[in-house]
Amino acid sequence: MGRRIVTRVFPLALLCVFVLATAAFCGVAVTTGAGYKQMVEDLGRAYRESGGSLEEMYGGPIGQVLVQIKQGSGADVVISDRGALEAASQGLEFGRIEPLGETVLVLAWRKGLSLESPKDLEKREFARVAMPDPKAAIYGRAASAFLESSGIGKKLGDRLAVVSTVPQVFSYLVSGEMDAGFVNRVMVLNGGQKLGGWLEIAEGYPPLRMVAAVVQGREADAGVLSFLEFLKGEKGREILKRHGIW
Repeated sequence: MGRRIVTRVFPLALLCVFVLATAAFCGVAVTTGAGYKQMVEDLGRAYRESGGSLEEMYGGPIGQVLVQIKQGSGADVVISDRGALEAASQGLEFGRIEPLGETVLVLAWRKGLSLESPKDLEKREFARVAMPDPKAAIYGRAASAFLESSGIGKKLGDRLAVVSTVPQVFSYLVSGEMDAGFVNRVMVLNGGQKLGGWLEIAEGYPPLRMVAAVVQGREADAGVLSFLEFLKGEKGREILKRHGIW
């Protein structure tokens, strides 16, 4: 269960003042969408190992996560793509947005096939092409924009299948149920040996800029400031890069 909102009123404010004076830090509650859950888990583990106090909160697609924050989940920091946050904010305001780096859309294909460029998707041998749901996934929105700007989407027609998440696209490629699909960099970095290959797509969609967004009113919390410093430090940057955020 998430922390109760009542724990953030006057008693906690006094506690934060005290721990600041003694060079300690209050904890921080961090959340993200389903596609970056593993990355945030790794960041949280490393942050706790460094002595920080962190609570992880997950709730599915980023839009659902933001709704939960508005309803009082207690999350302090959201790690996600800035465009996705702006599109799904539903009035939720952020007091600080810390840039973490950029990533890209990746086109991958199953073993037994070969692809030289995205235009090869128009070949009939790519009979089943998958993309994440653009209504719920960062990379679904990027894939949708790319397919429209390149004109490839019209050529694919009913060969294009929309599934719920990036991990689902990846699993279909590994099982051979899909011939090609749009995923993220972390999927191919961690499981590329299970695929026939992949290529990064750098253009044709809005930039994928990852950020740590602090819920308005939490930007001065000691735990939040400590966690943001960790993200900018050597260990934080190392984990982000391992997950495709460069």
